[in-house]
Amino acid sequence: MGFASDWKSAKTAFETATGKKKPSAKFMGVFHKSGLEDVTKALDTALGKSDAKALEKALLDYVKSATAYQTTLEKSAKTEGVATIAAELKKLGQSLDDIGRRAGVAVNERIAEMREDAEAEKAKEAEEQGKAARAIADKAAVQIDGLLKTTNADIKLLDQAAANADLALRNVLEAQGAGNAKEAKAQAAAVQTAAKTVDAQAKKVAATAAQAAKLFSQAKAAVAKMKLDPKQHGGRDPAQGAFDRADAIVMKLDQLKDDAVEAATEAAGIVKEAAQALKGALDLRATYLASCRKLAKRAQDADSFYDNIARDVGGQADRAQQEQMVADEAEDDKRAASIKTATFYITQVRQQAAQAKKEILAAANEITGTRKSFPSMVSDKDPDFGPLLAAAKVSLDGLKESHAALTKAETKIDKVETALKKLG
Repeated sequence: MGFASDWKSAKTAFETATGKKKPSAKFMGVFHKSGLEDVTKALDTALGKSDAKALEKALLDYVKSATAYQTTLEKSAKTEGVATIAAELKKLGQSLDDIGRRAGVAVNERIAEMREDAEAEKAKEAEEQGKAARAIADKAAVQIDGLLKTTNADIKLLDQAAANADLALRNVLEAQGAGNAKEAKAQAAAVQTAAKTVDAQAKKVAATAAQAAKLFSQAKAAVAKMKLDPKQHGGRDPAQGAFDRADAIVMKLDQLKDDAVEAATEAAGIVKEAAQALKGALDLRATYLASCRKLAKRAQDADSFYDNIARDVGGQADRAQQEQMVADEAEDDKRAASIKTATFYITQVRQQAAQAKKEILAAANEITGTRKSFPSMVSDKDPDFGPLLAAAKVSLDGLKESHAALTKAETKIDKVETALKKLG
């Protein structure tokens, strides 16, 4: 059923009531040449499509045709001069008005529906674009974070090699002092080996930093090509959060690269010092003072590094707890999402805390071992050595605090995991 059918019914009712089965030249001929059949069919056709302009035109055409036709019928009724026809004409006019009102409502509803569909489609497209952009940024962030993990491992090897070079230099001095030229040369060779390792690791760190910067640039370019409209995403770039994380890691890697280059330069200097020591041309006190400075710096760097890790792991434990609390109050669909997120953070905390605690103990042992390896001339009461050794001790205390913070985070996620199990 449609408006064309409604018009046909109104027309048939009129013919039946007036007894005018066949059109006359003056009256019924006009009746059958109104054009309303065409415009009502056009209305029905337009309502079945998604073209707002065609809908508006079809409605306007109907209104024009219906208005013109009513005027024509009124004139024809006066010509006929029959009361019955006049009454039926009134009914026909009411039918035309009714069709017009319902057609107006139908057209407006269809246009509104089309707009809602268009907005929904646009929102869907925006959501899909947002997901795609986030996927690109998240992938880059994950890849770059993986490069950071690789670099951290390389830095640990570099730091260990630098410490070995420093230790070997001190061994050169001790061997020289004891008159053991053979051991002194062996330790000088150890200095060179360690320095080469430092240089190789520094180059690896630089290459990784460059790779991270390239990944970040490529991901940013890929998202830029999508030309996202911030208005469709709450006024912000949906990928910005992941890009911010990735950018922070890229900056960290760049800093690690600079630190590695500096360490390689220092290692090269130690090789020269070892050569001077073999010739007996090295200032013993100055050499040990430099070793103390390096020890204090390694301790400070380790303290800062693991303090950041402890804070990050603690934050993840807090987020796991927040998601668990959301899951406690959420409905089934949101509960499942919160449980999944909380579980992710639990896994992250367990893995990162366990690894970091292991590394903290290793770093603390290395710092403590190096301190014990110094000769008696390196005294806590010495005005030059004392402040450096005190700084190293403060950093050792900081490592202990980070270790305790990581244990606290592990305890928190144990409680979160227990609470999640109760939710099923």
